[in-house]
Order: sequence, then C-alpha cells, then structure tokens
Amino acid sequence: MKKSGEINVIARETGVTPESVGYLSSTIQELDNHLKKLIAEDKLQCAGYLLARHGKTFALRSMGPLRYNEDRPFLPDSIRRIASITKVFVAVAIMQLVERGLLRLDQAVAEIIPEFDKPGLNAITVFHLLTHTSGLRPDPGAFFEPYPNDYSWLRKKSWIKSALTGPQAVEPGKEWRYSSTGFMLLGEIVTRISGVHVETYIMENITRPLKMNETFFDVPDALEERVCFANKWEYEWYRRGKAKPRPPWAAPRTGGGLFSTMEDLARLGQMLLNKGTLDGKRVLARKTVEAMTRNHLQGVKNYCWGAGGTEMEYGLGFNVYSNNTFLSPGSFSHEGSGLCGLYLDPVEELVFVYFCPLNEKYGWLAEAVINLRNIAWSGLI
Repeated sequence: MKKSGEINVIARETGVTPESVGYLSSTIQELDNHLKKLIAEDKLQCAGYLLARHGKTFALRSMGPLRYNEDRPFLPDSIRRIASITKVFVAVAIMQLVERGLLRLDQAVAEIIPEFDKPGLNAITVFHLLTHTSGLRPDPGAFFEPYPNDYSWLRKKSWIKSALTGPQAVEPGKEWRYSSTGFMLLGEIVTRISGVHVETYIMENITRPLKMNETFFDVPDALEERVCFANKWEYEWYRRGKAKPRPPWAAPRTGGGLFSTMEDLARLGQMLLNKGTLDGKRVLARKTVEAMTRNHLQGVKNYCWGAGGTEMEYGLGFNVYSNNTFLSPGSFSHEGSGLCGLYLDPVEELVFVYFCPLNEKYGWLAEAVINLRNIAWSGLI
C-alpha cells in the first residue's frame, strides 16, 4: 500500500558541493528519488544518508517520519540503533588489545573463557570469532533447527554456558556462519583482558577519542526524543532496557546494542580510511587497519540466508570486496539489521552511511542496500 502526501527531503548544509570533490549533483537527486519511492511504497518508514569524499561531507540528507506512530520528521542528526554495526567497534577493541600485546588472534578462547575448555570448543580461537568461522550458533533465521529462534538464553546468569550448549554443526574454520553470539563472547574477552567492562572500554577508547559524542549503549534521557523507532517492538524493547538497570552478569550488548547518528558513523569510517587516525588522534595502527580490511578466508563457504555455498570474503570484523560491480577492490563494509550500513571505499576515498528503517514486514530489502549503494557509487566522477 502506497503512502499518500509529499515526502520532503531535509538537507543539512555541509559547505561542500558534490562537484568540488568529484561527484555528480544529479546523483544526489537520484538517491533522494529512490528513497522517497521506497517510503511511498511503504517499504521504508524513513531514510537518511551521508556521503563524504576526501574527508569532506558533501551530502547529509533525510526524509520521512521519525517514528512509526508520529509525524515528526526523521532528521539528519536523528539517533538510530545501529544493530550489527556495533560489531565494528568490538573488532576495533579486540585489535587494540592485540596491538598492546595483551591478546593474539590465534589464541584459544579457552585460555580466557574456561567454559570453552572442552572437546570441539577448545579449538576455537579469537580469529574464528572475529571472522564468523567458529562454528557456534548462527543468528536466528540463518538456519533452521537445532538452533533456537530467539535470544532468551541471554537473560540467564550463566549466559556463556547457555550460549555454548547444543551441537557444533561444523568445525572451526570450515564455514562462515554469521554469529552475534560470537561477538558477545568477543565482548566478554575485551572485559576480561582489559579489566574494564567492554561497553565502557568502547566508549573510553573508541567513541571518545573520535569525538563520536552521540554514540551510546544507553541513550541519555535528554536525547530520547531524537531516537528513531520503526515499529512498536523496537520502542518496547528500548523502554524495557531503560526501565531497570542491567545486572552485572548480563551478556554485553556487543552483538548489536549501540545507538548512533550518521555523522558519528562517518567519523568512525573516516578514521578507518585514514588508516587509524582522525583529527590527530590515533585509534589503530596503520598495519592493524590493513589487516582488518583484507580478506582472511580461503575456500570458506557461506550458506547463511540462502547463500547456497558461495565462497566468502571476510576481514577481521568487516565484509571485504575484491570483485564487486561498483565498489573498488579493497572496499569494506558492515550492515545492521533494521536497516543501516557503513560502506568505505579507500580507492575513491568515499564514505557512505545510510539509515533505512524498514517496515516491520521486511527483514531485509535489496532495494535499500544494493540498489542504493549502486546509485551512490554511480555518482563518482
């Protein structure tokens, strides 16, 4: 069912024209029209995107309603849960500990988390968790039984033990199986190795140095009116989280718990394109960024979400691309459910951030990811 009424685009003035950084202004209009069409068709609630090239933001635009039950506009600085893009922050935290000599990628997880010290699990390394090749339970919906279709086990004090129950379908390193559970366990590793709770560690060692001042695990009450909700479930999940303090034994929210803005995510992306630095602050070493953003998998198959056994390319916490239609070789990205994305092209020095909150009847929408990305890259001069 199509929505009626005009869909207005809100553009934030950036002081940079597209042509000044080698980009077609007409493509901005194409992006706007594409997203307005998806909103009108009731596929998206709202949408926003940011484009930056050579370190300069030249487009920051939004459209549609902020919330499923309100008419207030979704603004260029609206706050949205970024879901699995949280995993990028976890990967950065892990690699910071590797840089400091406190952790190794080939280190057995059992050396840090004793629950892994049993046959099968004791072969899993930090590398396996970072690359989704541990063989642990994949996300709900990726496969059918024997995996549960919810995260009820997260509410248990013994969440680690619960996460490790059930059979491993494949040996570590044999298959790519997207696992938010694995990144919760990586969060636990950060806590145990650093001595600081991983959520605090991320804020102190990543978001604060990068001046990502509107990125939070817990959105301050004063900013709550800026948070985007695409459906009742999102809102109620958010309210439950605010209603009572998290117990100290709770699983870390490192599988997908951060909230952020498009501008904040662009700062993270620019740091990565700059090989670890932003505004004179170094967050990662150059060699670390190079390692994170190159393919580490050879002959590893992906069967998630109907992929059918295609050979997977994956870095240390990122999708990486060597043969994409538009993205330059060496480009890398991460998406988040619900829907959002961070795409980075080091050859073109291009940062692309998008927030495309989906109508709840859609779990994913190619038109809001692949089609949108293709339009964005077609504007490069």
